[in-house]
Amino acid sequence: MKLLPLFIFWCLWFLNYSTRTVFSPILPLIEDNLSLSHGEAGGFFASLSIGYALTLLIAGRFTPVWGYKRMVVTGFIGTGLVFIALQWTESYFAFHILFFLLGIATGTYLPSILPIITESYEYKYWGKAIGFHDSAASVSFFSIPILMTFGLHFLPWRRLILILGIASLLLPIYFWRASIEPKHETSRQGSHYIDLFKRKTVWIMGLLWIFAAGSCLGIYSVLPLYLIKERGIDLYLANNLFGISRMGGVFVSIIIGFLTDRYGYRTILKWSILMTGLATISLSLSTTLSQISITLILQGTLSLAFFPVGMAAISRLAPLSERSMTTGVIVSIGVIFGLGGTPFLLGLIADHINFKVGILGLGVLTTFSSFGVRFLKEA
Repeated sequence: MKLLPLFIFWCLWFLNYSTRTVFSPILPLIEDNLSLSHGEAGGFFASLSIGYALTLLIAGRFTPVWGYKRMVVTGFIGTGLVFIALQWTESYFAFHILFFLLGIATGTYLPSILPIITESYEYKYWGKAIGFHDSAASVSFFSIPILMTFGLHFLPWRRLILILGIASLLLPIYFWRASIEPKHETSRQGSHYIDLFKRKTVWIMGLLWIFAAGSCLGIYSVLPLYLIKERGIDLYLANNLFGISRMGGVFVSIIIGFLTDRYGYRTILKWSILMTGLATISLSLSTTLSQISITLILQGTLSLAFFPVGMAAISRLAPLSERSMTTGVIVSIGVIFGLGGTPFLLGLIADHINFKVGILGLGVLTTFSSFGVRFLKEA
């Protein structure tokens, strides 16, 4: 396996993910600064997810024509410009617009990089390569809250995200030199969105992605609010605990890649989504600080296991000509309802009841969604 390109892909995924996860640790500060309710603050992620999902759908269809590498670079340039614009944004409406544009920019990456990775490495290494690549998301999960907490001692949050914006403009230069452009493969007859939506596999994977994204990214987006506003934990302690709880996901993502190659994607899919649901239920039922700490680590670790095996499953279920489009459709379904809808709904439930009830309900639904894996065909 060629390691240098894979390392650059890893860095790109870390940066792409960090440009979205960076807002969770500072969401309480933004909420207080703009005098927002929990539901209004969570609504920012709805705007982000709508833009992200729209790009996933568009990129999945036109990336083979526009060029996979070119699409990746274009997205990072757009991300850098959004973060620069955030330096002067003050209104609630303008925040929604920029979150929407950020979603559009970051959504170009995933449908483009998956075909690049699968073209760069042999079939037998896909699970390992995708697993290692996806571990960047896990590193972002645990490192960004800790880095933001440390950085806030020296710089305001706007300057901290400016650093990510500048990195988004520079890193693609190295990607362009180290990566290859996948060969163009003529689409099979009927390879259109309407045909994809008729396939049972797409809807099953989309449903699984909704609950996986909701239990991972959705809860991640509002956890600082839950820990600080509802549990009364200090902001700096909460963000450090928040970040540390995601540390185990780094190893899970890599291990999952090996397990997927060994035992098959259906088995690993089932257990990853089932354990995520049970861990989410445990988090909602925790009362003391020690219990919250333990279940945060458990939930944060297990909730990241789904995504590398999910990507491997898509790669095995879709031919190269449809891989980008299929990825866009499935992930966009998960993004709209999981990443976008979950923080908003959890925020609304918290405004009227509390976060605990919303997290418990999500955990129960995620657990039952694991039964859907049995309807997927073997690769």
